[in-house]
Amino acid sequence: MFMTPRMSRVLHRAAIAARSAFIIVTTILASALVSMVLNRLFGGSWRSNWRVVFELAGIFGLAWFFVQLLYSYFIFRASGPVEEILAQVAPHSEKDGAPLSGFVGLEYYALILNRTFVVFVAPEGLYGWKAEGIVTASQPLYFEPYADMLQDLELMRDRDAVRKLSNLKGGFFIPRSAIVSAEAVYKQKWGMGAIPHSGRIKVSLSSGKSREFVLLGSVDVNSIQQRIMVGGTSDEWLPVVLHDPPAPR
Repeated sequence: MFMTPRMSRVLHRAAIAARSAFIIVTTILASALVSMVLNRLFGGSWRSNWRVVFELAGIFGLAWFFVQLLYSYFIFRASGPVEEILAQVAPHSEKDGAPLSGFVGLEYYALILNRTFVVFVAPEGLYGWKAEGIVTASQPLYFEPYADMLQDLELMRDRDAVRKLSNLKGGFFIPRSAIVSAEAVYKQKWGMGAIPHSGRIKVSLSSGKSREFVLLGSVDVNSIQQRIMVGGTSDEWLPVVLHDPPAPR
């Protein structure tokens, strides 16, 4: 049974926070040193209040570190309900019907911000669980645990669990009656860096709005498009196959 890697994510974010704090401290110290050298070159003295410089570097470094740790703490808390839902997934057999299909999609909003969804394609519509908030290309394979979810046949047969995941904060449900079209876009998304992706799916809605998802990993864009339009259950289940990330664009 799939479980969200809560502790590994927190430890990873803590390591990033420590690295960022170190960069801030070294940047401040280097800036003070450069300033002192330039001052001397233009007729000044070598004197500099290094005590103040070190105090400022320490304050800013520690402040940034604790801000990042606090953010990690909230991420850790937010994953609690997810684990509770996944822990309640009951074993299902093939007699319970074909599993749903799905994909891991990154959606941009407010021009430059992003969020990652695990989207479950069901006959009644699309269920979306918000798996991640803002991510960067520094973790190109961050989505792999969520791709693994789509290979868990017990979860993919448990409609109740899927509905509960989509009801969590940031999730969504798009009824099939509201889906006008699903357009496959094969062009790579600019700004994705080394994050592997296969293209995009643009879902147009009857309200006149649309939602575009960057398909993470190596997936069959055409199959996802067809599943969205006709429904998500099929004896030919759609897995996600991962490859090495492409070179940054």
